[in-house]
Amino acid sequence: MRSNSEQQDPLVSSGYRELQLLTEVDEAPAVTQRQLALKIGIALGLTNVMVRTLVQKGYLRVSNATWKRRLYSLTPEGISHKLKLTSAYISRVLDHYHNVRQTLRYQMATLAVNEESRIAIYGANEFAELVFLGLREIGIEEIDIFASDHGDGRRFLGMPVRNPDTIRPTDYDKIVVALLEDAEQARREMLAQGALPQHVVTFFT
Repeated sequence: MRSNSEQQDPLVSSGYRELQLLTEVDEAPAVTQRQLALKIGIALGLTNVMVRTLVQKGYLRVSNATWKRRLYSLTPEGISHKLKLTSAYISRVLDHYHNVRQTLRYQMATLAVNEESRIAIYGANEFAELVFLGLREIGIEEIDIFASDHGDGRRFLGMPVRNPDTIRPTDYDKIVVALLEDAEQARREMLAQGALPQHVVTFFT
């Protein structure tokens, strides 16, 4: 049975945990098991089991630097195993990326926008990148980016990130909230600034 964390995040698996551990060891051979546990986000006991399992499989080598300090290193088999795990993880991420883009494409098809539309995106994160790409696929060129963390001349996809408080709803055909958390709060902010409910778009709500 999968752990709660794996059920919540489909990209997290035992293979991914192994990849994290091997990567940390490869970058810092003197890392302690307690440090590994903190970096990977698992219990110390489970970290100990993983290390022993990887040693038994011939992927990891342990040597004593001092009487109380161990050094870890990847064996040639461990390097090969790490590459395979990396490839599998990238494939899994790309599958999820494709699925999310497909879902967004279906939702955007109902926005009643066209190539002449002007869109404001509220958000400057990975999800906003997907929204931006989806709008570009429709053929929309007039897109402005707004986000709460807009300071210090921040740019997103080459465009300036603006203060959401400066959005003039009448300047845009749609205000697309590209947030997975606090989306409803952002929607209320836009309505308070005079946007019509039908002009503010949120996803997965």
